[in-house]
Amino acid sequence: MISIGSFNPLHVQKQLIHLCWIHICVFFTALQMYFVISNIMHGIVWFIFPTLLVVCNDITAYGCGRFVGQTSLFRLSPNKTLEGFVGAGIFTICCGYLLQEDPYHGVVLALYASCAAPFGGFLASAIKRASDIKDFGQLIPGHGGMTDRMDCQLLMSAFTFAYR
Repeated sequence: MISIGSFNPLHVQKQLIHLCWIHICVFFTALQMYFVISNIMHGIVWFIFPTLLVVCNDITAYGCGRFVGQTSLFRLSPNKTLEGFVGAGIFTICCGYLLQEDPYHGVVLALYASCAAPFGGFLASAIKRASDIKDFGQLIPGHGGMTDRMDCQLLMSAFTFAYR
């Protein structure tokens, strides 16, 4: 009889968990890229406009929070403020209304960008805290790096795909 070694259920469980996480990461990465490519194929505006709304929301949340922010929005990310969230929401909705040919679509996409962007930031903050990292990079000073700028783009592409 051939001996393969001792069977360790904890080792098998750990390997299965890693396998599941790999599949989940590949699934979400491929699915998100499908959304992005599909949005582009239906017209470049379905890619560029939502991207600009997220960037607009991110920049104005930073500015409003920096200049008038006092009330912390979430303990996980103490630099995000309620004033920044509200100010960015108002500004992003105004931009969505003014920049889109059909203001209804612009406002709907802007509302989603305003609500989803902070939660993408919270997810990035949670990952940074768990990894004991202050920022993902120095490319955009004050914004925590390029990954912080992109944290909501994938959420926005999925919503745009479902909305259009």
